[in-house]
Amino acid sequence: MLSESVLCLLTEDLLIRILEKLGPDRKPWRLVCKDFLRVESVSRKSIRILRIEFLLGLLEKFCNIETLDLSLCPRIEDGVVSVLLSQGSASWTRGLRRLVLSRATGLGHAGLEILIRACPMLEAVDVSHCWGYGDREAAALSCAARLRELNMDKCLGVTDIGLAKIAVGCEKLERLSLKWCLEISDLGIDLLCKKCLDLKFLDVSYLKVCCLLFQIDCILLIRVLISVYPYFGVDAGEG
Repeated sequence: MLSESVLCLLTEDLLIRILEKLGPDRKPWRLVCKDFLRVESVSRKSIRILRIEFLLGLLEKFCNIETLDLSLCPRIEDGVVSVLLSQGSASWTRGLRRLVLSRATGLGHAGLEILIRACPMLEAVDVSHCWGYGDREAAALSCAARLRELNMDKCLGVTDIGLAKIAVGCEKLERLSLKWCLEISDLGIDLLCKKCLDLKFLDVSYLKVCCLLFQIDCILLIRVLISVYPYFGVDAGEG
């Protein structure tokens, strides 16, 4: 007769605390203990997907995540998003707060909008290095009304029109990075600062902006990072 595991006598809270003490090397414990496997499936808050073929199974298993990192899945595209949201309960979307899509160049504006609308609690999105992204993708991002942090570094197609849509749709923005978004001008930055009154951090490195950046109202308490030297013929080493 098999003896009952002592772990069966522990409450779920105690099992979670034990799992946290194990550090990053949890996989061996999950493989040999169903109790740890069950507890991690309900307590894990973030996952980083390494292979897209495992995406659906992992999202169904870890349905209480708050952070989803798809930066290593460049093959993700609109059809994959449709499958993710149509199969199963898609309960993982309800509590998702941070979405990392850096370098996910295969995902278009239609799939991005579907994904954004399916995550009502979303507060942070990273679409950096999606070089093909433009105003249509910016419009999709503007559907995240609760968004507080957005990274759009090297989204080369975004113009003042796309930035205006984000400024109007995401008025709670606190941090925004627009590094290398070369089509954005003073006009877009000015509207952004007027609409997003909670903005505290703005990175406009390498943008062709000049006048309005230096007229930003100090009341907004914005920390602005500027690297505009190449466009004004100024040596960064000069005072």
